[in-house]
Amino acid sequence: MAILAKSKHTIRIISGTHRSRRLPVLDFDGLRPTGDRLRETLFNWLQHEIVAKSTLDLCAGSGALAFEAASRGAKKVIMIEKNSKIVQQLKFIEKDFGFKNTQIHQQTAQSFLQNNKQHFDLIFIDPPFAANLIHELTQQAILHVNTGGFIYREAGISQELRNLPDNWHLYRQKSQGEVKIELWQKLA
Repeated sequence: MAILAKSKHTIRIISGTHRSRRLPVLDFDGLRPTGDRLRETLFNWLQHEIVAKSTLDLCAGSGALAFEAASRGAKKVIMIEKNSKIVQQLKFIEKDFGFKNTQIHQQTAQSFLQNNKQHFDLIFIDPPFAANLIHELTQQAILHVNTGGFIYREAGISQELRNLPDNWHLYRQKSQGEVKIELWQKLA
């Protein structure tokens, strides 16, 4: 399997076993990888919460969040992506980099959450901003998080992010440029 398209853009894995390796990013409408600085901030927040944990990336896209988690020692990282060409690219990266703790599924995030009973320690919710899926996915994802686990949400600066239920705590948040991020922890 070869890279599907010449990538004009790459992003780097910041830390872990694959530190400084570059991930090719396909040019697809709505595919917007989380930037290096925001990813570094997020994983600094999670530095003691990622090793040996189960992770779900609901809208994997470039794979930046999922491969970063895998590089930093997550026990299991499941990536969900509906676009077949992007899935092929993610599988190429998985094989090329030698990741053994990743799984990639071609389906919608909604379908995965509806048909899967697994629980996770960390769920990334970073859908294309124009798709307006952040609240729908959040409502489904909160049912799949272990107590003490986290949900990460990323949205456009102008998008409203509703609070999670009372048994969730807003652990950290940050805005940078046109993007805002939140990390919520499930208390009970």
